Amino acid sequence: MLRFALLLFALMALPLKAATVTNLYQAEVALPDTDKQSEKKAREEALEQVLIKVSGQSTITQNEIIRKALSNSSPYVSQFGYGSQDGQQTLELTFDQSRIRNLLTQANATLWSEQRPSVLVWMVNDANRSRDIIWDQSGNSFEPQLKKAADNRGVPVMMPIGDFEDVTAINIPDIWGGFVQPIAGASARYQPDAVLVVRVRQQADNNVQLGWQLFADKPEYLVSSQVAPAEGRSAGKSADALTEMMNQVADQLAGKYAVQLGGASDGEYAIQVANIQSTEDFFALERMLTNLTSVASVNASKLKGDTVIFGVNLLSSEMAFQRELSQDRRLTSQPADNGYTVAAESETGLVETTEPQGAVVGEGVVGESIVEEVPLSAEPTADVPQDPQAVDVTATMMPTLSQVNQYYWQP
Repeated sequence: MLRFALLLFALMALPLKAATVTNLYQAEVALPDTDKQSEKKAREEALEQVLIKVSGQSTITQNEIIRKALSNSSPYVSQFGYGSQDGQQTLELTFDQSRIRNLLTQANATLWSEQRPSVLVWMVNDANRSRDIIWDQSGNSFEPQLKKAADNRGVPVMMPIGDFEDVTAINIPDIWGGFVQPIAGASARYQPDAVLVVRVRQQADNNVQLGWQLFADKPEYLVSSQVAPAEGRSAGKSADALTEMMNQVADQLAGKYAVQLGGASDGEYAIQVANIQSTEDFFALERMLTNLTSVASVNASKLKGDTVIFGVNLLSSEMAFQRELSQDRRLTSQPADNGYTVAAESETGLVETTEPQGAVVGEGVVGESIVEEVPLSAEPTADVPQDPQAVDVTATMMPTLSQVNQYYWQP
Protein backbone atom coordinates (compact mmCIF):
# COMPACT_ATOMS: atom_id res chain seq x y z
CA MET A 1 0.00 0.00 0.00
CA LEU A 2 2.87 2.37 0.82
CA ARG A 3 4.45 1.76 -2.60
CA PHE A 4 1.11 2.34 -4.33
CA ALA A 5 0.59 5.58 -2.40
CA LEU A 6 4.05 6.82 -3.36
CA LEU A 7 3.46 6.04 -7.03
CA LEU A 8 0.05 7.73 -6.99
CA PHE A 9 1.51 10.83 -5.38
CA ALA A 10 4.27 10.98 -7.97
CA LEU A 11 1.73 10.67 -10.77
CA MET A 12 -0.41 13.49 -9.42
CA ALA A 13 2.64 15.73 -9.04
CA LEU A 14 3.66 15.52 -12.68
CA PRO A 15 3.37 18.73 -14.72
CA LEU A 16 1.36 18.68 -17.91
CA LYS A 17 3.49 18.98 -21.03
CA ALA A 18 0.69 19.99 -23.41
CA ALA A 19 -2.72 21.59 -23.22
CA THR A 20 -5.85 19.43 -23.16
CA VAL A 21 -8.56 20.76 -25.48
CA THR A 22 -11.96 19.71 -24.15
CA ASN A 23 -14.39 21.15 -26.72
CA LEU A 24 -13.22 19.40 -29.89
CA TYR A 25 -16.54 17.63 -30.38
CA GLN A 26 -18.74 20.64 -29.62
CA ALA A 27 -19.91 23.44 -31.89
CA GLU A 28 -22.24 26.43 -31.68
CA VAL A 29 -23.61 27.91 -34.90
CA ALA A 30 -26.06 30.67 -35.72
CA LEU A 31 -29.67 29.61 -36.29
CA PRO A 32 -31.40 32.41 -38.21
CA ASP A 33 -34.73 30.57 -38.31
CA THR A 34 -36.37 27.59 -36.63
CA ASP A 35 -37.62 25.84 -39.78
CA LYS A 36 -36.27 22.38 -40.65
CA GLN A 37 -34.14 23.58 -43.54
CA SER A 38 -32.33 26.18 -41.41
CA GLU A 39 -31.68 23.66 -38.66
CA LYS A 40 -30.40 21.06 -41.15
CA LYS A 41 -27.97 23.62 -42.59
CA ALA A 42 -26.83 24.59 -39.06
CA ARG A 43 -26.20 20.93 -38.21
CA GLU A 44 -24.08 20.52 -41.33
CA GLU A 45 -22.08 23.62 -40.46
CA ALA A 46 -21.53 22.39 -36.90
CA LEU A 47 -20.38 18.95 -38.08
CA GLU A 48 -17.98 20.61 -40.54
CA GLN A 49 -16.49 22.72 -37.74
CA VAL A 50 -15.95 19.64 -35.55
CA LEU A 51 -14.41 17.58 -38.36
CA ILE A 52 -11.96 20.39 -39.12
CA LYS A 53 -11.02 20.70 -35.44
CA VAL A 54 -10.61 16.97 -34.86
CA SER A 55 -8.80 16.16 -38.09
CA GLY A 56 -6.62 19.28 -38.12
CA GLN A 57 -7.38 19.68 -41.85
CA SER A 58 -9.06 22.86 -43.05
CA THR A 59 -9.71 21.12 -46.40
CA ILE A 60 -11.37 18.03 -44.89
CA THR A 61 -14.68 18.76 -46.67
CA GLN A 62 -13.02 18.09 -50.02
CA ASN A 63 -13.08 14.41 -49.09
CA GLU A 64 -15.96 12.60 -50.82
CA ILE A 65 -16.81 10.45 -47.77
CA ILE A 66 -16.89 13.55 -45.56
CA ARG A 67 -19.18 15.37 -48.02
CA LYS A 68 -21.66 12.49 -47.90
CA ALA A 69 -21.62 12.52 -44.10
CA LEU A 70 -22.31 16.27 -43.99
CA SER A 71 -25.53 15.76 -45.95
CA ASN A 72 -26.78 13.43 -43.18
CA SER A 73 -25.32 14.69 -39.91
CA SER A 74 -27.98 13.35 -37.51
CA PRO A 75 -26.30 9.97 -36.79
CA TYR A 76 -23.23 11.78 -35.45
CA VAL A 77 -25.08 14.05 -33.00
CA SER A 78 -25.13 12.95 -29.36
CA GLN A 79 -26.59 16.08 -27.77
CA PHE A 80 -28.16 19.34 -28.90
CA GLY A 81 -29.74 22.46 -27.48
CA TYR A 82 -30.41 26.12 -28.20
CA GLY A 83 -28.60 29.22 -27.02
CA SER A 84 -27.83 32.78 -28.03
CA GLN A 85 -24.72 34.72 -28.98
CA ASP A 86 -24.61 38.49 -29.55
CA GLY A 87 -28.40 38.54 -29.65
CA GLN A 88 -28.52 35.79 -32.29
CA GLN A 89 -30.18 32.44 -31.61
CA THR A 90 -27.75 29.55 -31.91
CA LEU A 91 -27.80 25.77 -32.16
CA GLU A 92 -25.46 24.01 -29.71
CA LEU A 93 -24.36 20.53 -30.74
CA THR A 94 -22.16 17.81 -29.26
CA PHE A 95 -21.04 15.00 -31.56
CA ASP A 96 -20.30 11.38 -30.73
CA GLN A 97 -16.55 10.94 -30.42
CA SER A 98 -16.36 7.30 -31.54
CA ARG A 99 -18.56 7.89 -34.60
CA ILE A 100 -16.53 10.92 -35.64
CA ARG A 101 -13.35 8.89 -35.32
CA ASN A 102 -14.85 6.04 -37.35
CA LEU A 103 -15.86 8.53 -40.04
CA LEU A 104 -12.34 9.93 -40.23
CA THR A 105 -10.96 6.40 -40.43
CA GLN A 106 -13.28 5.56 -43.32
CA ALA A 107 -12.18 8.76 -45.06
CA ASN A 108 -8.46 7.94 -44.55
CA ALA A 109 -8.17 11.32 -42.84
CA THR A 110 -6.02 12.40 -39.90
CA LEU A 111 -6.82 12.58 -36.20
CA TRP A 112 -5.41 15.25 -33.90
CA SER A 113 -5.76 14.22 -30.27
CA GLU A 114 -7.01 16.36 -27.38
CA GLN A 115 -3.42 16.82 -26.19
CA ARG A 116 -2.32 19.78 -28.28
CA PRO A 117 0.67 22.14 -28.30
CA SER A 118 0.13 25.39 -26.44
CA VAL A 119 1.04 28.42 -28.56
CA LEU A 120 2.38 31.70 -27.17
CA VAL A 121 1.48 34.65 -29.42
CA TRP A 122 3.67 37.75 -29.64
CA MET A 123 1.68 40.33 -31.61
CA VAL A 124 2.76 43.85 -32.62
CA ASN A 125 0.20 46.30 -33.98
CA ASP A 126 1.46 48.99 -36.41
CA ALA A 127 -1.12 51.83 -36.58
CA ASN A 128 -0.54 55.46 -37.53
CA ARG A 129 3.25 54.94 -37.53
CA SER A 130 3.11 53.75 -33.94
CA ARG A 131 3.86 50.18 -32.92
CA ASP A 132 2.61 48.50 -29.76
CA ILE A 133 2.75 45.00 -28.33
CA ILE A 134 -0.70 43.52 -27.69
CA TRP A 135 -0.63 42.05 -24.20
CA ASP A 136 -3.09 39.67 -22.60
CA GLN A 137 -6.28 41.43 -21.47
CA SER A 138 -5.13 44.67 -23.06
CA GLY A 139 -8.58 45.51 -24.38
CA ASN A 140 -7.42 45.45 -27.99
CA SER A 141 -10.07 43.95 -30.29
CA PHE A 142 -7.48 41.73 -31.99
CA GLU A 143 -7.07 39.63 -28.85
CA PRO A 144 -10.63 38.20 -28.61
CA GLN A 145 -10.76 37.79 -32.39
CA LEU A 146 -7.51 35.81 -32.32
CA LYS A 147 -8.66 33.61 -29.43
CA LYS A 148 -11.99 32.89 -31.11
CA ALA A 149 -10.26 31.91 -34.35
CA ALA A 150 -7.87 29.67 -32.41
CA ASP A 151 -10.72 28.08 -30.44
CA ASN A 152 -12.54 27.27 -33.69
CA ARG A 153 -9.51 25.20 -34.70
CA GLY A 154 -8.86 23.69 -31.29
CA VAL A 155 -5.52 25.46 -30.88
CA PRO A 156 -4.76 26.56 -27.27
CA VAL A 157 -3.22 30.03 -27.42
CA MET A 158 -1.98 32.46 -24.80
CA MET A 159 -0.57 35.97 -24.91
CA PRO A 160 2.17 37.47 -22.72
CA ILE A 161 0.89 39.43 -19.73
CA GLY A 162 3.13 42.47 -20.23
CA ASP A 163 4.53 42.79 -16.71
CA PHE A 164 7.95 44.14 -15.79
CA GLU A 165 9.66 40.85 -16.63
CA ASP A 166 8.18 40.88 -20.14
CA VAL A 167 8.94 44.50 -20.98
CA THR A 168 12.55 44.14 -19.83
CA ALA A 169 13.09 40.84 -21.66
CA ILE A 170 11.97 41.92 -25.12
CA ASN A 171 11.21 45.01 -27.16
CA ILE A 172 9.12 45.83 -30.22
CA PRO A 173 11.97 45.64 -32.81
CA ASP A 174 12.84 42.15 -31.52
CA ILE A 175 9.32 40.93 -32.26
CA TRP A 176 8.84 42.87 -35.48
CA GLY A 177 12.16 41.62 -36.82
CA GLY A 178 11.54 38.04 -35.70
CA PHE A 179 14.85 37.83 -33.82
CA VAL A 180 14.96 34.34 -32.40
CA GLN A 181 17.19 34.75 -29.34
CA PRO A 182 15.22 37.48 -27.51
CA ILE A 183 11.91 35.87 -28.53
CA ALA A 184 13.05 32.53 -27.13
CA GLY A 185 14.34 34.13 -23.93
CA ALA A 186 11.16 36.11 -23.27
CA SER A 187 8.94 33.12 -24.10
CA ALA A 188 10.65 30.64 -21.78
CA ARG A 189 8.74 31.68 -18.64
CA TYR A 190 5.42 30.70 -20.29
CA GLN A 191 6.66 27.20 -21.24
CA PRO A 192 4.75 27.02 -24.55
CA ASP A 193 5.12 24.22 -27.07
CA ALA A 194 5.28 26.69 -29.96
CA VAL A 195 5.69 30.44 -30.49
CA LEU A 196 3.74 32.53 -32.99
CA VAL A 197 5.02 35.99 -33.97
CA VAL A 198 2.43 38.24 -35.63
CA ARG A 199 2.95 41.63 -37.31
CA VAL A 200 -0.23 43.66 -37.89
CA ARG A 201 -0.37 46.64 -40.25
CA GLN A 202 -3.58 48.63 -40.08
CA GLN A 203 -4.76 50.13 -43.38
CA ALA A 204 -6.65 53.35 -44.08
CA ASP A 205 -9.78 51.39 -45.07
CA ASN A 206 -9.91 49.68 -41.64
CA ASN A 207 -8.53 46.49 -43.11
CA VAL A 208 -5.33 44.89 -41.88
CA GLN A 209 -2.37 43.08 -43.33
CA LEU A 210 -0.86 40.27 -41.26
CA GLY A 211 2.54 38.65 -41.50
CA TRP A 212 3.33 35.75 -39.20
CA GLN A 213 6.05 33.29 -38.25
CA LEU A 214 5.41 30.01 -36.45
CA PHE A 215 8.26 28.53 -34.43
CA ALA A 216 6.81 25.04 -33.87
CA ASP A 217 9.04 24.10 -30.95
CA LYS A 218 9.67 24.92 -27.31
CA PRO A 219 11.61 28.16 -26.58
CA GLU A 220 14.69 26.33 -25.29
CA TYR A 221 15.20 24.73 -28.70
CA LEU A 222 14.53 27.72 -30.94
CA VAL A 223 18.05 29.14 -31.07
CA SER A 224 19.71 25.82 -31.90
CA SER A 225 16.98 24.61 -34.26
CA GLN A 226 17.96 23.99 -37.87
CA VAL A 227 14.32 24.22 -39.01
CA ALA A 228 13.17 27.56 -40.40
CA PRO A 229 9.87 28.88 -39.01
CA ALA A 230 6.74 28.55 -41.11
CA GLU A 231 5.60 31.89 -42.52
CA GLY A 232 2.43 33.28 -44.02
CA ARG A 233 0.33 36.34 -44.81
CA SER A 234 -3.33 37.26 -44.75
CA ALA A 235 -5.34 40.43 -45.26
CA GLY A 236 -8.86 41.85 -44.97
CA LYS A 237 -11.12 42.71 -42.07
CA SER A 238 -9.28 41.96 -38.85
CA ALA A 239 -11.50 39.03 -37.82
CA ASP A 240 -11.27 37.47 -41.29
CA ALA A 241 -7.51 37.97 -41.55
CA LEU A 242 -6.92 36.46 -38.09
CA THR A 243 -9.19 33.51 -38.94
CA GLU A 244 -7.26 32.88 -42.15
CA MET A 245 -3.97 33.08 -40.23
CA MET A 246 -5.12 30.64 -37.56
CA ASN A 247 -6.32 28.21 -40.22
CA GLN A 248 -2.84 28.26 -41.75
CA VAL A 249 -1.17 27.92 -38.34
CA ALA A 250 -3.46 25.06 -37.28
CA ASP A 251 -2.80 23.22 -40.54
CA GLN A 252 0.95 23.58 -39.91
CA LEU A 253 0.69 22.23 -36.36
CA ALA A 254 -1.61 19.39 -37.40
CA GLY A 255 0.89 18.45 -40.09
CA LYS A 256 3.36 17.88 -37.26
CA TYR A 257 1.13 16.29 -34.61
CA ALA A 258 -1.91 14.66 -36.29
CA VAL A 259 -1.85 10.94 -37.11
CA GLN A 260 -3.09 9.32 -40.30
CA LEU A 261 -6.08 7.02 -39.86
CA GLY A 262 -7.45 4.35 -42.14
CA GLY A 263 -4.14 2.62 -42.86
CA ALA A 264 -3.11 -0.79 -41.61
CA SER A 265 -2.19 -0.99 -37.93
CA ASP A 266 1.15 -2.57 -37.11
CA GLY A 267 -0.28 -4.04 -33.89
CA GLU A 268 2.12 -4.76 -31.05
CA TYR A 269 5.38 -2.90 -30.72
CA ALA A 270 7.95 -2.43 -27.98
CA ILE A 271 10.42 0.20 -26.96
CA GLN A 272 13.17 0.07 -24.35
CA VAL A 273 13.89 3.32 -22.55
CA ALA A 274 17.01 3.85 -20.45
CA ASN A 275 17.84 6.52 -17.86
CA ILE A 276 14.59 6.26 -15.88
CA GLN A 277 15.88 7.68 -12.60
CA SER A 278 12.70 8.18 -10.55
CA THR A 279 9.00 7.40 -10.26
CA GLU A 280 8.34 10.82 -11.82
CA ASP A 281 10.39 9.79 -14.87
CA PHE A 282 8.51 6.51 -15.15
CA PHE A 283 5.04 8.03 -15.00
CA ALA A 284 5.96 10.98 -17.21
CA LEU A 285 7.16 8.52 -19.87
CA GLU A 286 4.11 6.28 -19.49
CA ARG A 287 1.75 9.25 -19.74
CA MET A 288 3.58 10.59 -22.79
CA LEU A 289 3.26 7.25 -24.59
CA THR A 290 -0.39 6.81 -23.60
CA ASN A 291 -1.32 10.25 -24.94
CA LEU A 292 0.07 9.57 -28.40
CA THR A 293 -2.68 9.44 -31.01
CA SER A 294 -1.15 6.38 -32.67
CA VAL A 295 -1.28 4.38 -29.42
CA ALA A 296 -4.20 2.28 -28.16
CA SER A 297 -2.60 1.09 -24.91
CA VAL A 298 0.74 0.95 -23.09
CA ASN A 299 2.00 -1.71 -20.71
CA ALA A 300 5.28 -1.77 -18.77
CA SER A 301 6.50 -5.29 -19.46
CA LYS A 302 10.07 -5.44 -18.09
CA LEU A 303 12.26 -3.49 -15.69
CA LYS A 304 16.00 -3.80 -15.24
CA GLY A 305 18.08 -1.25 -13.37
CA ASP A 306 17.04 2.13 -14.70
CA THR A 307 15.70 0.68 -17.96
CA VAL A 308 12.08 -0.17 -18.76
CA ILE A 309 10.51 -1.94 -21.73
CA PHE A 310 7.03 -0.83 -22.71
CA GLY A 311 4.77 -2.98 -24.85
CA VAL A 312 2.73 -0.67 -27.05
CA ASN A 313 -0.50 -1.52 -28.87
CA LEU A 314 -0.64 0.60 -32.01
CA LEU A 315 -3.70 2.07 -33.67
CA SER A 316 -1.70 3.21 -36.64
CA SER A 317 1.53 2.32 -38.41
CA GLU A 318 4.95 1.99 -36.83
CA MET A 319 6.07 4.93 -38.95
CA ALA A 320 3.30 7.14 -37.51
CA PHE A 321 4.24 6.02 -33.98
CA GLN A 322 7.93 6.80 -34.48
CA ARG A 323 7.03 10.15 -36.03
CA GLU A 324 5.06 11.07 -32.91
CA LEU A 325 7.89 9.91 -30.67
CA SER A 326 10.31 12.17 -32.52
CA GLN A 327 8.21 15.22 -31.59
CA ASP A 328 9.05 14.89 -27.87
CA ARG A 329 12.63 15.91 -27.16
CA ARG A 330 12.64 14.13 -23.80
CA LEU A 331 12.92 10.85 -25.71
CA THR A 332 15.98 10.38 -27.94
CA SER A 333 17.46 7.54 -29.91
CA GLN A 334 20.98 8.57 -28.87
CA PRO A 335 22.22 8.59 -25.27
CA ALA A 336 23.59 11.61 -23.50
CA ASP A 337 27.26 11.48 -22.53
CA ASN A 338 26.61 9.34 -19.46
CA GLY A 339 28.22 6.00 -20.22
CA TYR A 340 25.33 4.31 -22.02
CA THR A 341 25.82 2.05 -25.00
CA VAL A 342 23.10 1.07 -27.44
CA ALA A 343 21.49 -2.17 -26.37
CA ALA A 344 21.63 -5.32 -28.44
CA GLU A 345 18.60 -7.58 -28.70
CA SER A 346 18.97 -11.23 -27.87
CA GLU A 347 17.12 -14.07 -29.55
CA THR A 348 14.75 -14.37 -26.59
CA GLY A 349 13.54 -10.81 -26.92
CA LEU A 350 15.25 -9.78 -23.66
CA VAL A 351 17.54 -6.80 -24.02
CA GLU A 352 20.78 -6.30 -22.14
CA THR A 353 22.10 -2.77 -21.57
CA THR A 354 25.28 -1.22 -20.30
CA GLU A 355 24.46 0.61 -17.07
CA PRO A 356 25.29 4.32 -16.71
CA GLN A 357 28.40 5.31 -14.87
CA GLY A 358 27.77 5.23 -11.14
CA ALA A 359 24.53 3.26 -11.41
CA VAL A 360 23.76 0.39 -9.04
CA VAL A 361 23.10 -2.71 -11.12
CA GLY A 362 19.78 -4.34 -10.36
CA GLU A 363 18.27 -1.46 -8.43
CA GLY A 364 14.92 -0.40 -9.87
CA VAL A 365 13.41 3.06 -9.66
CA VAL A 366 9.70 2.27 -9.62
CA GLY A 367 8.41 2.31 -6.08
CA GLU A 368 12.03 2.42 -4.81
CA SER A 369 12.05 -1.40 -4.96
CA ILE A 370 14.72 -3.87 -6.06
CA VAL A 371 13.99 -4.96 -9.62
CA GLU A 372 16.26 -7.41 -11.38
CA GLU A 373 14.46 -8.30 -14.59
CA VAL A 374 10.90 -8.60 -15.83
CA PRO A 375 10.30 -10.88 -18.85
CA LEU A 376 8.08 -9.87 -21.74
CA SER A 377 6.33 -13.22 -21.76
CA ALA A 378 4.42 -14.94 -19.00
CA GLU A 379 5.79 -18.31 -20.09
CA PRO A 380 9.37 -19.23 -19.09
CA THR A 381 11.71 -20.14 -21.89
CA ALA A 382 13.72 -23.34 -21.91
CA ASP A 383 16.91 -21.64 -23.03
CA VAL A 384 17.10 -18.86 -20.47
CA PRO A 385 17.18 -19.58 -16.71
CA GLN A 386 14.52 -17.62 -14.87
CA ASP A 387 15.50 -15.33 -12.01
CA PRO A 388 13.44 -16.36 -8.96
CA GLN A 389 13.44 -12.74 -7.77
CA ALA A 390 12.16 -11.29 -11.03
CA VAL A 391 9.38 -8.79 -10.48
CA ASP A 392 6.43 -8.81 -12.89
CA VAL A 393 4.90 -5.36 -13.28
CA THR A 394 2.43 -6.18 -16.04
CA ALA A 395 -1.27 -5.98 -15.32
CA THR A 396 -2.00 -8.00 -18.46
CA MET A 397 0.70 -10.26 -19.79
CA MET A 398 1.79 -9.59 -23.34
CA PRO A 399 3.30 -11.99 -25.86
CA THR A 400 7.01 -11.81 -26.57
CA LEU A 401 7.60 -9.05 -29.08
CA SER A 402 9.88 -9.56 -32.02
CA GLN A 403 11.74 -6.28 -31.79
CA VAL A 404 12.62 -3.79 -29.10
CA ASN A 405 13.78 -0.31 -30.06
CA GLN A 406 16.24 1.55 -27.83
CA TYR A 407 15.54 5.08 -26.56
CA TYR A 408 16.89 7.31 -23.80
CA TRP A 409 14.87 9.45 -21.41
CA GLN A 410 16.42 12.90 -21.05
CA PRO A 411 13.95 15.23 -19.30
